[in-house]
Amino acid sequence: MKVFKFGGASVKDAQAVKNVADVIKMFCDDELVIVVSAMGKTTNHLEELVQRYTDKQDWKEKLNWIKNFHLDISKDLFNGEHEICERIESIFEGIEAYLEGAEGKRYAEVYSEMVSQGELLSTRIIRAYLNENVKKTTWLDARKYIKTDLNLTDSRVDWELTKRNISKKVPNYTKDGLVISQGFIGSNGEGKTTTLGREGSDFSAAIFATCLQAESVTVWKDVPGVMTADPRKMPEATVIPELRYNDAAEMTYYGASIIHPRTIKPLAQNKIKLYVRPFTAPENIGTVIGKGHAKKHPASFIVKTKQVFIEFGVTDFTFIDEKKLSIIFNALDQLNIKINLMQNSAVSFAICIDKKFDKVEKLIDQLQDEFDIELREDLELLTIIGYDQKALDSVYHREEIILQQKTKKVFHLLYVPEKKHLVLTAQKAK
Repeated sequence: MKVFKFGGASVKDAQAVKNVADVIKMFCDDELVIVVSAMGKTTNHLEELVQRYTDKQDWKEKLNWIKNFHLDISKDLFNGEHEICERIESIFEGIEAYLEGAEGKRYAEVYSEMVSQGELLSTRIIRAYLNENVKKTTWLDARKYIKTDLNLTDSRVDWELTKRNISKKVPNYTKDGLVISQGFIGSNGEGKTTTLGREGSDFSAAIFATCLQAESVTVWKDVPGVMTADPRKMPEATVIPELRYNDAAEMTYYGASIIHPRTIKPLAQNKIKLYVRPFTAPENIGTVIGKGHAKKHPASFIVKTKQVFIEFGVTDFTFIDEKKLSIIFNALDQLNIKINLMQNSAVSFAICIDKKFDKVEKLIDQLQDEFDIELREDLELLTIIGYDQKALDSVYHREEIILQQKTKKVFHLLYVPEKKHLVLTAQKAK
C-alpha cells in the first residue's frame, strides 16, 4: 500500500486536477490512499473569511467568492453542470448557516470549522472526477478517523484511537478501489473539528501511512524535490537526491516548508520511506528520505517570516535561575508554543517564536506579572544547516540584527526585514 499527498498547488484549477488524475493513473494498480489539501490558496481565503466574521465585517461577499471558485473548477472539469455543483451549493448553505449561528463561539472553534471546509470541498470534487475518469474512488471524512486532543488548532494526535480507526476500516476500501481523504484536519473527543497546523496535510499522509503500515508516502510538489533553498528566493538552489530521516527532521524543525515538521517522526519510527516528487514531471524520483547513508549535501538555507522576539527580564534584581525558567517553559507548554531560537543571560531570557493566532498575546498576559517583557514583531529568521565559509559569505548584510547564533553545524540570524527596517528608520528620522 502507498499513500500519496497532493498539496494546494497541484489542485489549484481544473487543468491541475486533470494532471493529478494522470499521475494517479500511473499507479492505480497499487492500493492507494490519496490525501489532498484545499485547492490553491483556499485556506488563505477561508482564514480571511474567519477574520472578516470576527471583525464583524461583510463576510458573505468573501464566502460567495470561495463558492464560485469551486463551482468554476467543477464546471471546467465536467464541461458544465454536474451533480457535484449541487453538493457544493449545499455545503455553502451549511457554512453560511453555521456562521450566522456562531455568535459567542471561541475563535479557534470557528477557525477550525471553517478552514477545514477547503479540504472537504477539494476532496469531494476530485473524488467525483477520479470516479468517472480513473477508477472507483471512496471518499472518507478524515475527522472520523484522525482523533486528537482537545486543542482545536495545532492539535496533537491520539495515536491509539487513530490507529484503531484507520487500521480497522480503511484497508477494506483500498481493496475495492482508490481512497481519498483530507489533509490537515481531525476531530476531538467532543466531536469538534480540529486542525493539525498550517501545511499539516503532509502529517495527515504520514498518519494514514503509519496506521496502515504502508510501503511509502509520496508528497507531490511543484518543485523537483527537497532543495537546498526556496528556488523562488535562491534560483541557484539544487535538489538533494537523498536525505536521512534525521537530516530531514532537522530541516523541518528549523522551518523548511517543503515538509510539515511532524511528518518525519512517525515515518522514521516505522521505517516508511518518504518521497518528495514533482507533479509536473512524475517520472522523476525527486528526493527520497529514509534510513540510508545519504551523502553530505550542500548547505541548506531556510527563511522563516512572521517571527516574534520576546525578552523576559527579571523584576526583583535577582537572576534568571531554574525556577524562573520553569515558569516560562510551563507557559510555553500550556500554549503549545515551539521555540525557534533562545538565548539567556544573567538577568534575561529571550526567545524567538512564530506569530500564530493569539498565542503571543496569551503568553504575554500570562507572564507579564512575573517579568519585564520586551517584544519585537515582523522579524525574519535565516537558518543555514551544514554551513561553510562559502555559505556564510553568501549572506548579504542586514542593517538591524536582533540575534545571531552559530553552532558546529547550524547558523542562525534573526533580523528586521529590509522593508521593515527602512520604515523604522524613516519613523526615527521624523
